[in-house]
Amino acid sequence: MKITGAAFLVLLFAVVIVMILKVKEVEHVRDDVARIVPYLEEEGVEGRTMRHRDALNRIREMENLCSTPSLIASSVPLLRQVAEEAAAWAAGSPAPSAELTASVALRAAVVALRDYAARPSDRHLSKARSELLDAKSALEGFEPTTTTTDALRDRLKNIDYSRREQLQELEEME
Repeated sequence: MKITGAAFLVLLFAVVIVMILKVKEVEHVRDDVARIVPYLEEEGVEGRTMRHRDALNRIREMENLCSTPSLIASSVPLLRQVAEEAAAWAAGSPAPSAELTASVALRAAVVALRDYAARPSDRHLSKARSELLDAKSALEGFEPTTTTTDALRDRLKNIDYSRREQLQELEEME
């Protein structure tokens, strides 16, 4: 069956219209996500501006802790302090930003280290190391975080880690 030139143009025109409509739909979703992100804040945390040098020092400190797992159980007070600092940095960071991504990754690493303190496992150490690498990469510019999707992901992860920290506090009281 031969497709005539006119039929081909009609088909091409229809494909172009469908693509334009899909792009418009994606733009609407992106706009909706951008409107939601500012409301995804952790309650009760006052934001602070992150200084990259301070964050990198904390990351190195947590990396050192990962390299000497025998010290993790006795370092829970330090881990709490780092988690609070990362929470404040996350609250004070614009979304999306490298600072938000780094602070959420640092907080995730601390949660993994506290999990290790309660239930030692190589899985927890591996998770902590991976999150610390992500945090460092974000601060050093290797992980661009510039989309509203990145902002949504980071804000939701931050809230999730907040809840995990609350559960850890309850477990540690037992």
